[in-house]
Amino acid sequence: MAQFNRNFWLYLASGAIWSLGLMSFFLVYNLYLLDLGFNEAVMGQISSAMTLGSLTITVPAGLLLNRYGLNRMLQVSVIAAGISLLLRSSVDVAWLLTLFAFLSGAAIGIWMVSTPPFLTQNTASETRSRAFSLTYGISIGMGAMAGLLAGLSRYWWSWFGTPAPPDFLLKKYWLYASSALVLSSSILLLRLKENPAGAPIASAPNLYTNSFLRQLQSRPFILRLLIVLIFWSFFVGSFSPFFNVFFSRKYNQSLPGIGLIFSLSQICQLSAVLSMPWLIRKLGRVPAIFSMQLAAAGFLPLLVLIADVQLAALIYLIYLSFQVMCEPALENFIMDSVSPAERNMVSALRYMTLFLVQAVAVWITGYAIAQLGYSLLLVVIAILGISAAFTFYLFFHSGPISSYVSTARPLN
Repeated sequence: MAQFNRNFWLYLASGAIWSLGLMSFFLVYNLYLLDLGFNEAVMGQISSAMTLGSLTITVPAGLLLNRYGLNRMLQVSVIAAGISLLLRSSVDVAWLLTLFAFLSGAAIGIWMVSTPPFLTQNTASETRSRAFSLTYGISIGMGAMAGLLAGLSRYWWSWFGTPAPPDFLLKKYWLYASSALVLSSSILLLRLKENPAGAPIASAPNLYTNSFLRQLQSRPFILRLLIVLIFWSFFVGSFSPFFNVFFSRKYNQSLPGIGLIFSLSQICQLSAVLSMPWLIRKLGRVPAIFSMQLAAAGFLPLLVLIADVQLAALIYLIYLSFQVMCEPALENFIMDSVSPAERNMVSALRYMTLFLVQAVAVWITGYAIAQLGYSLLLVVIAILGISAAFTFYLFFHSGPISSYVSTARPLN
C-alpha cells in the first residue's frame, strides 16, 4: 500500500464518502418517486434527463480537465452534485425533478470522466490495475453499507425512543441525509496537490479540431471500442435503474427488504471485483472481460421465471456481480491501450457514448415497462448483453489493434 501517493489516498477516502452518499440516494429515489405517484415511464424520463446531463458535460469535459486541472474539476463536481441532489429531494413537480436530474447528471459526469485519468496520473504503471480494483472495491463496499443502513432505517428511531415516521417521510429524510453526505466528500478533495511529483498532467488533444477527429477515424481500436460500448451501455443502463421498483412491484418488498438485497449485492460485487485480477491472470484480459459480460447477460433473464423472492434475489446478486466485475477490467483495458496524451479525451469519449446510449436505454425501458411489463424487456436486454460480449471478443481477442500499447503490466 505504500506505493500509492497522498493524492490517491485522499481521492479514495473522498470517493468512499461520495459513493456512500450516491448509493444511498439512488437506492431510495425511485421508491420515493413511486410514493409521489409516478410510474416507470416518468422514472425513465427523469433518469434519462440525468444521463443526458452527464452526456452534455462529457462533450467539453476533455477541454475542461486540461484547462482547469483534474483536481479542481473533481472538487466542482462533488459540490454541484450535492446541491443538485438536495434540490431533487425538495420538489414534487415532474419538470423540476427532470431539470434537477439533468444538473446532477452533469456533476456526476464530471466525476466519472475525471476518475480514470486521475488514477492513471497518480499511480505507477506497476500498481495501476490494483488502484482501479481498489477504487471500485471501495465504491462497492460503500454500496453494501448503504443497503445495510437502509434495511435498518426503520429501527433507528426506536434507539431514540421515538416511533418511526411514515414511509414517505422516512424516504425524504434519507434523501436529504444522502445529499449532505455527497456534499461533505468535497472536504478531502480540497486538500489534493495540483501537480504530484513524477505525474505531470497529460496534454490531451482538442476534441473539436479536425486533426483529432481524423486521428480517431484512423484508429480502429477506438472505433471498434465505441461499437462494443453501444451494446454494453444499453445492457448496463436498461434494468439497473428499475431494480428497486421491480422488487417492490413483483415481490412486494419494502425499503428494508430492498435495502438488504442491495447490501448483499454490493458484498458479492466487492468479492467479484477484488477477484478480477486473479481471473484475468488465469484467462487473459480479453477472455476474462468476455466471460464476465456473457455471464451477466445469461443470468438476467432468469428473473422472468422466478416467483420466489429469495431465489430472485440470489439471481440478481449473481447478475450484478458479473456486470460490475467487468467495469474496472474494461476501464483499465481502455486506458492501457491509448497513449498518455489521449487518455483524458478517450475517457470523455467513452463516457459520452455510455451516457448517450444509457439516456436512450432508460427512457425506452421505462416506457416499455409501463406498457408491456418486465418479462419481455429482460429477455431483450439480455440479448443486447450477449451481443456486447461476442462483439468485444471478436474485435479484440487476437491482440491489441491500437497504435499505442502501454508498457504497464496488465495485472498485479
